[in-house]
Amino acid sequence: MAKKTASVEIRSEQLAQAVVDILAEQGRGALTREKISERAGLSRPLIYYYFNSAEAVLASSFRWICHKLLDREEQMAGKAEEATRVLMPSIVQTFVPQNDNTRKLYRAFFALLPEASIKDELRGEVAQLRARRREMLAQLLLEVARTGDVRPPDGCDLDAISGLLESAAMRAAVESSQERGIIGNATDALQRYLRPFQQPTAVAA
Repeated sequence: MAKKTASVEIRSEQLAQAVVDILAEQGRGALTREKISERAGLSRPLIYYYFNSAEAVLASSFRWICHKLLDREEQMAGKAEEATRVLMPSIVQTFVPQNDNTRKLYRAFFALLPEASIKDELRGEVAQLRARRREMLAQLLLEVARTGDVRPPDGCDLDAISGLLESAAMRAAVESSQERGIIGNATDALQRYLRPFQQPTAVAA
């Protein structure tokens, strides 16, 4: 049983990487069992030995993608916190991809997200990913707020900022690097949004 469990994990990673490559290069419409089998280098009978349906393959791949995204974002958040001073661009870079390999992973996530959001077995995965992102974001923004450059975020702020960063990540995943000022634009938007409240200046009598 342990041997089969290990084999399932290996096959899951092979299939998930194949799914990511196909989605990144050709889009959701090209994601067929034949192409997944060919790209993964696994026969269809072998795939169905481990996964009893195409939906099971996609569900396993989506979970793998979510875990990879969280691993990356937790590493980036850790590096940002280790710095002498947490800067707003570092926060944006934690959640927005910058290189080709990372963009492929995010592109695959967003390609499968509409389906995952309506499947009972995957909705929880999406909710867990977003909840963990919200926790990391709150911690990073509180560190920035210590400088006085921005105000501490509240719950509504975190929801709005999470949505802004997810939108920026989606743009970064699909647009070429030559077309992107996405990191700078998102950083400017966050700084404007969290600008400290100004007390009204008293008018001299």
